[in-house]
Amino acid sequence: MDTILYLYKKRGLEKPEIEPVGLKTYLLIRIGLDVGEGQWFGKVPEPRPGREPAGKLEDKPEGTGGFAGTEKRTDGPGISVDAARIGDRHKERGIGQGRSGAKDGLETQAHRARGETWHCGPDGDRHGLWETLCRPWRVVRQKRMERKRRRGELARRRVWEQEEVRWLASRERVLCEIEAMMQRLALEVKELAGDMDSILCVYEDSIRKALTGPQCIQGRAGDRGLQDSDGPLPESGGQTGREKDTRMQEILPALWRKHFPVEEFQGYTQQFWVEQVFSQAAGFPALPPRFVILGTASGLPQVLEAYVRRMRSLRWILLEAEWNEELSVFTEDFYTEYGLAIELQLVEDEAALKRLRLFSRESVSIVDFTGESYMAVSAAPEGSVWLDMRSVEEKRRRILAKGKKIKYFSMKEIWKSAQKRCNCPVLP
Repeated sequence: MDTILYLYKKRGLEKPEIEPVGLKTYLLIRIGLDVGEGQWFGKVPEPRPGREPAGKLEDKPEGTGGFAGTEKRTDGPGISVDAARIGDRHKERGIGQGRSGAKDGLETQAHRARGETWHCGPDGDRHGLWETLCRPWRVVRQKRMERKRRRGELARRRVWEQEEVRWLASRERVLCEIEAMMQRLALEVKELAGDMDSILCVYEDSIRKALTGPQCIQGRAGDRGLQDSDGPLPESGGQTGREKDTRMQEILPALWRKHFPVEEFQGYTQQFWVEQVFSQAAGFPALPPRFVILGTASGLPQVLEAYVRRMRSLRWILLEAEWNEELSVFTEDFYTEYGLAIELQLVEDEAALKRLRLFSRESVSIVDFTGESYMAVSAAPEGSVWLDMRSVEEKRRRILAKGKKIKYFSMKEIWKSAQKRCNCPVLP
């Protein structure tokens, strides 16, 4: 492994800020990015237009019910079809039944006074001649209102389709700009590192989710053939279909994985990186000689032997499941060879380790392999040094927020502040 790609958030940038740093044994490339969830250097697709107008614009065939057309019907002798149909509607509405019915229907006191003729239906309902004569005009008015409604729906649909086409073109343009910037960045990184196979990425928490995103996306990001619950993305070339929108929070990580097909760095507890953090802390003049180790790692015994001269006392706290015969032999040999007894403390589970409070009258050097974000850091005395081997940023924020002047070390902090040491780093 010879290249670490350290990605951090830096606001106000218009393009990625690349800084190669040679560290003798490996190459560190710091890249400042102004990105967030769904946005890349301020480039964000505009919101999609409103939903597609509901309903279908289909003509109603005549004779199938509704207000248009006529239907054949036999309602007994002397009863006109129109009158029978009107009678059915009036019966449902309660027209002609009592005073309230006279107010709502056509049978009023004025009709009776004029002596107009009323036809009686099979159930004894009465229907005015005026109602029968006015029915064709009512049908015409209803047809006119329906045509007006249909014209309005058609106009709204056309407007929506035009907005949809414009939105798809705008989104495609933004995605092309983002992809072009990522492609240029990948070419510059490849030129510095030589190839992509030797690169491991380290993300700050502020941009991790924006660039890694959810893990549910499948398919090749480059072809934009992403399949998710919202459907496929439009292909480049101005496709104007009504593909459902894929959220930008999913598109951006997919494009990033296309141009940076590299793994994320996970080797914080390897011996080489543990030694890097120890050596950085050893240069701190006020490093307390009382050490407390939380958890364990594969190369830890070798590191302890290398720095045993800086230790006056050593307390080792780890889970019961982590304790084994190999560690038991190491503690005995460590005391025999260096004369420093290791105080062991075994806890049942991670919950007990999380509740652990490191009370001490004097400052201590805490070597933390747990990776737990919400430990009880408030119990650490003032002047202590915290070596966070897994570089948990939330833990760093909580430690520094206590205001106890606790010095914090981690690989992320080393990478963030590293200075250029050579032009051509070589593997050891």
